[in-house]
Amino acid sequence: MTLAKYLRIAILCVAALSLSQARGLAQKDGAPEAATGQHPPPLAKDGVPATVRVPAGSFTMGADAPALPTDVTQGFGVMSARPDHGDFDEVPAHAVRISKGFAIGLTEVSPEEFRKFDPSYVAPSATPAYAAGVSWNQAVAYCAWLSKKTGKPWRLPTEAEWEYVARAGGHEIFGNATKMAKVDSPNAFGVENMGVGRPEWVRDWYGPYQPGEQVDPAGAAGGYTKVIRGGGLDFRKSATKTTPDLDIPATSPYFARPSNRASMAPAYSSGTGNIGFRIVQAGPPEDKFSPAEKFFFETAVKQTTAVVAGPDPVKPWYHTHELFPNLQGKSMPGVGWKLGLAPGLGINYHNSAIQVLPNGDLLAAYYNTPDREDDPDQTVLIMRRRAGSEDWDMPEPFPDFADAANAAPVIWNDPKVHGKVWMFWGFPRLIGAPPFCYSTSMDNGVTWSPIVFPYFPKPIGRYVSQPINSVVRGPDGTIFLPTDSTGRDADGNGSVSAVWATKDEGKTWYDTGGRTAGRHTTIVFAKNGDLLGFGGKNSEIRGKMPLATSSDDGKTWKKSITPFDELLSGERPSVIHLSSGRLFFVADLNPTHQKHIHKDGAYVALSDDDGATWMMKPLPKDILTVGYTTATQGPDGVIHVVTSKNKPDYEIELNEAWILDKSAYGDTANVQTIEASRNATVLKETNGNSSMTWSTVKVSDGRVLLDGPARFYYPEGKLLWSVDFHTGVKIGEERYLRPDGKPIWIKTYAADGTWIWDNFDRNGKRIARSKWKGKTLVSSDVPDAPAKAKDSTLPEPDGE
Repeated sequence: MTLAKYLRIAILCVAALSLSQARGLAQKDGAPEAATGQHPPPLAKDGVPATVRVPAGSFTMGADAPALPTDVTQGFGVMSARPDHGDFDEVPAHAVRISKGFAIGLTEVSPEEFRKFDPSYVAPSATPAYAAGVSWNQAVAYCAWLSKKTGKPWRLPTEAEWEYVARAGGHEIFGNATKMAKVDSPNAFGVENMGVGRPEWVRDWYGPYQPGEQVDPAGAAGGYTKVIRGGGLDFRKSATKTTPDLDIPATSPYFARPSNRASMAPAYSSGTGNIGFRIVQAGPPEDKFSPAEKFFFETAVKQTTAVVAGPDPVKPWYHTHELFPNLQGKSMPGVGWKLGLAPGLGINYHNSAIQVLPNGDLLAAYYNTPDREDDPDQTVLIMRRRAGSEDWDMPEPFPDFADAANAAPVIWNDPKVHGKVWMFWGFPRLIGAPPFCYSTSMDNGVTWSPIVFPYFPKPIGRYVSQPINSVVRGPDGTIFLPTDSTGRDADGNGSVSAVWATKDEGKTWYDTGGRTAGRHTTIVFAKNGDLLGFGGKNSEIRGKMPLATSSDDGKTWKKSITPFDELLSGERPSVIHLSSGRLFFVADLNPTHQKHIHKDGAYVALSDDDGATWMMKPLPKDILTVGYTTATQGPDGVIHVVTSKNKPDYEIELNEAWILDKSAYGDTANVQTIEASRNATVLKETNGNSSMTWSTVKVSDGRVLLDGPARFYYPEGKLLWSVDFHTGVKIGEERYLRPDGKPIWIKTYAADGTWIWDNFDRNGKRIARSKWKGKTLVSSDVPDAPAKAKDSTLPEPDGE
């Protein structure tokens, strides 16, 4: 990147930082009052940060320490059980040689030093000792400015350089020490504050480590987030009973270890944030990049627009698909990850999203946590059900912001811009978090835009960074997105939601001003242009769910009563407009007003008069709860609903005819009916140099299902993925291959519904075998890891 481009970025970044002051009070616990250290270094006469010369050398990068002591893995600010040697993204430990010496900042760039570059910068009150709250883009722009000013090359340290300096030749958990360093105390290289809980941007994209010895590695070739070292990013004032006022988990020793990795989107800046940076005086490193992380849900995706064909809309249709793997109580990191499930996948999935893509595939997303809600390792997970397939692909953590909890995904297929898919999500505990962020895709979720944080030109009100399951366009094209909020409405109700809007396709956003009548409010437009907000939880009118109606696009709301049961913890409704003009609604039954007890089932409802009256129908009895549910409708008229907290969780397909027919009950798909009509069609597609072939059959119930071989190829023409289908069900052998032809995994399907999953290392050696029945693990050759005790002082997952 040229200096001129860096300086253009600098101008844009300065403007973005000043706009962060428009944000309102956010988050569940407010904001931290103080972080690590109160005194910045003295400003040099020339304003250039002081540096320390570091020699060339070698070290082991990653989780190389012996088992971490319990006062680190279970110390303050650590919520879920942690691996013995560090997080999954710290392995494999690998030898690294730094071939040239360099000068690195004695400490982070100070507020006064940064103000030489940006006179408008104001340090967050909690972090007066260093220039916190700046984006990666701003940090890079500062380096470019300093390079021009001094005539010397300045840049951010690489991730390897940062860890090399932080370890300073030591092999202990904290480099040269077994305890976390004190503020402003130098390490063996004479460098300060590298492990005191101050997170710092580094140069690299975040991605998985590669095995083998490396010289001057420069990180992944691409990605969505940049690596952060030195401290955590989340805040939970009430994390433990014994330390209620500490800035945790951001400053916990676990997250300050030299090997610990955090990450954040490079555009993130906040007037109350805690991310800073230090600089290196050296030329640019060589582009010795490792491969960018690749996800299976982005792999072998057809771009052909879906054929609109589905079940007969006048006949009742109800069909389910199981969503998540069930390890039968086995450890996810100890067994699941070794069997082929994605590292970072947890065991607690909640806060759902689902959308039908332009190519007919379905994309679903949830929050995903190791155990406890709002754990710093909580991510969004995403998975795909390919058009014509009965089976959901296994879930994968995406997007993954290491050590910054993500939550509340919302996927929206934009009706105005054909092919454009938006994904919104939030940060329930991130220090300085905005109400939401988002990314967009124009290729059915294969690639995604750089992550965008909303720009608010005007002041906004209170909020919680947790989007809700509905995005709608108003009659004039304005986009509306609800999120949770703190505060109270005019009647004193403390369970409310905010609604945000943009009139220019996301360039600028604004707070519509009012607050709805419940937390997790799901919204839809009425035929007359009113904005309707149903529920969601922890609010009621005579024991029933409230409806909030706005005739001024969210500025003010009027409450009324609905016929639906009030919702409490772990429950959220979903409402959508159907192509027929009706409203569709889905939520839990809760006639006895109980929290956390999901035993009364769930229901769906239709309204012909914008919610004035409803026709309700209970879902089958295996649906004890839909939890934080989400609904959407495909072009074929089929409604898709996803559940959370049910056992197991399902994607439910149904149509209006099933709801209207009181006698229709249970799954209406019929194998004999499917076999009655067969007429296979072979299709081909070429995207750039990639190619794929697959075949489909239209069955007698109207659906178009995959049938026969499906083959997908790398750009070089080598086989990438191969699988055979029989009326939407995988049969025979499924192979997922590396570019060199070696298998990543092979799945072999039997007629009785069982299948074998073999996983392989980079050399093609099998490393794990497991047997499954549907989504349930039957057996494996990987022994279960011993269970670890949980911290009993922390709350159980609630599904906020």
